[in-house]
Amino acid sequence: MFQADSSGPRSLWPRKRHGFRIRRPFERRTNPLQRAADRVRSRWLAASMVFTLVAVFCGVVVGIKIWDADSVSAQQEARHRHQVTATTVSKAEDRPPARFAGASEATARAVWRYPAATPHTDTIVVSPHTPVGRTVTLWVDDSGRISAAPPSRGERIVQAAAAGACAMGVVALSAGMVVRLRLRRVETRSLARWDEEWELVEPRWSGRLRRGPGADDD
Repeated sequence: MFQADSSGPRSLWPRKRHGFRIRRPFERRTNPLQRAADRVRSRWLAASMVFTLVAVFCGVVVGIKIWDADSVSAQQEARHRHQVTATTVSKAEDRPPARFAGASEATARAVWRYPAATPHTDTIVVSPHTPVGRTVTLWVDDSGRISAAPPSRGERIVQAAAAGACAMGVVALSAGMVVRLRLRRVETRSLARWDEEWELVEPRWSGRLRRGPGADDD
């Protein structure tokens, strides 16, 4: 339906505004029936969502920082780690703790050379029942002594993810405790206010102030 005027046809139906309006918990124009405690509670609930985003952001930042630091450290460590081939010179013997839980690892004496002109002999970890003369690959440092392998990419990912999750959990837990304490305080004040208002309203509502016949009737 349209109504013509000097400016052209105009619809009799109210125009719909494009988009929608989100009620903000921090705006001043609120429902007149809403109590002050309800507004404060809404604000703290909105703040908890902000804290959640902050916790996620902190976790991501910490995870990236740990990944970068571990990557640099792994590159530096890889420069001083070398793989060599050792040869066992004794039979494999189960480790004492593994004898009672099913041996999955054993030890044996082995020899290797690193640098090429420097021989080394030491006890290394091997598979159970490894015979004499079996070749085993192991990691050594620049001087040829047994060393741990440089951390792999998967290990660095796990460590960075764990650090990020830990940081996110600490921030989220701290923020959650703050919000919980504030909401509990708001609830305590709200209940106290209700008690005060009830003391004023209850005598009139229950009829205790009325005198004469029927004063005690509900």
